[in-house]
Amino acid sequence: MTGPQSRAFPGAASGALAPVVGQIEQAKEEALAGTLRIDLAAAKLLLKQLAALRLRAADLVSECVALDTPLRFGDNWVGRLMSERLRTVAVDQNGGVTPVLTTFHQVLDDLEATVRLAAGLYETTDERAAADLKRAAGQFGVQVGGAS
Repeated sequence: MTGPQSRAFPGAASGALAPVVGQIEQAKEEALAGTLRIDLAAAKLLLKQLAALRLRAADLVSECVALDTPLRFGDNWVGRLMSERLRTVAVDQNGGVTPVLTTFHQVLDDLEATVRLAAGLYETTDERAAADLKRAAGQFGVQVGGAS
């Protein structure tokens, strides 16, 4: 994310999420500049809580697929109107639940990256994978890769 204006928020979510994204972006800039630091123990606790939130948000996003189904309130204009209105509230790109939850999940990702950066926990995926491979190979007495 390059700034709070870089993401279009659906409907009512824009009022709640846009300021949060702006604050996360500001904190990320401070972390990049080295003026924002987070205690390692506090960062690990916060990251654990964020991981739980991200998992729950991901579950909700995946469960939202079931919301995109026509409801059957009767074969008349009132039933069809009610069905379409409720479906729109669930999945519409301009304020439905699904896009809001997806955006919220992305905001949590940005917050996690900012906390990692501020705590100095910015090990890359490649570095982590290499360390895991070396650790696993070491259990069998095998050395992997060159000297680091």
